[in-house]
Amino acid sequence: MIINQKKIFKISLIFLLLFLLLSQGLKSREIIKEKEIMQYKISEQKQQNNNLKNEYSTKISMRNSESDNQLINIKEKTAAILAKVQKYDLILIDFSSTETELNLNLEGNFHSILNFVYYLENSIESLKIIEFKIKKNKDTLFFFVKLKNELI
Repeated sequence: MIINQKKIFKISLIFLLLFLLLSQGLKSREIIKEKEIMQYKISEQKQQNNNLKNEYSTKISMRNSESDNQLINIKEKTAAILAKVQKYDLILIDFSSTETELNLNLEGNFHSILNFVYYLENSIESLKIIEFKIKKNKDTLFFFVKLKNELI
């Protein structure tokens, strides 16, 4: 009987080991499937991140090009204003500009200054007169105007 008990014990031990191996094999398959699913989700997330990155970079580049276009428009408007200074028989004494402001010191007679101010108020829509000063010196007037870009 002792031999039978040893055989039964060995057989039950073998079945137990087979059961453990079988359960481990099934569990490893589940783990492999979960790993593949997670890798697929990671690749989808990477793709989504790349898409968002591309959208963001295109938006940034569009904003940069719009600001560059605004700067070009400001430069064109400044050139047009300087051309009108000569048309209205005004003498440009000093000129300074930044990305948002344009400062002009001019000299001329009253009617020239009045016509130039009328031009600035009616023709140049994006620039607004912020500061305006006139000083009289014998027969001529000194005129200071500060314009600011409303778009920025």
